[in-house]
Amino acid sequence: MGASISFDSKYRLILDTEVECISVNPPGTVKEEKTHKKVKHDRANDKESESESGSESGSESGSESGSESGSGSESETENKIYTVKITPEIINYIRSYLRKTDFLDEFDLITEIELDNYDHAPGSALVFNSDSIVYITNNQTIEAVGEWEYLPSDKVETKHKSSKSKSKSKSNDEDTHDNARSKYKTKDDELPVSEIENILTTKFEEYNKGHEFVIHESKNNLLCLKINSVEILKA
Repeated sequence: MGASISFDSKYRLILDTEVECISVNPPGTVKEEKTHKKVKHDRANDKESESESGSESGSESGSESGSESGSGSESETENKIYTVKITPEIINYIRSYLRKTDFLDEFDLITEIELDNYDHAPGSALVFNSDSIVYITNNQTIEAVGEWEYLPSDKVETKHKSSKSKSKSKSNDEDTHDNARSKYKTKDDELPVSEIENILTTKFEEYNKGHEFVIHESKNNLLCLKINSVEILKA
């Protein structure tokens, strides 16, 4: 029922994206200083309150209120991850990043799918050759336009050549080769679009977990591109 990949058509890979900010601020810096200054205007009292809050978080760790206000808030301050609004500045970061060789190389690796696990011969692969990769502002997607190419297995080709060279046992070799061909799927067999979409989405999820696509880096923050899903459409 579903569509299958055609090797004589142009395709669009539509990547649904968002941008995450990873805060790498050390725990208890600016926030704590401001609250202490509001509570006590006296410098000496500020120092006392700092030491008291430190001892309280340690001594009251057994109590419910102490543990909630101490360790919980510190861990949040230490490493916050949140989705940011797409501003013109961030759009520029994304577009600049999409032109970088590092991203283009990674994109080529992700969109090269080894087909060993899908009943194709060992070493065969499906490769997306992209002509352009652009960021679309109005729906916050990345669109890559290109063609799918099927790379056959070298091992099957080698078997085919060796069987041709042996003329004495030609009939036996042809039978063996036909069996080898029937054992594996080829370019002529269906490659469902939905299956390829799922494979690519899973591969991008692994990159998301490691926050691999860093579009901008500052002293205390990382802006990372996150790719949530992949849709494949004919161009």
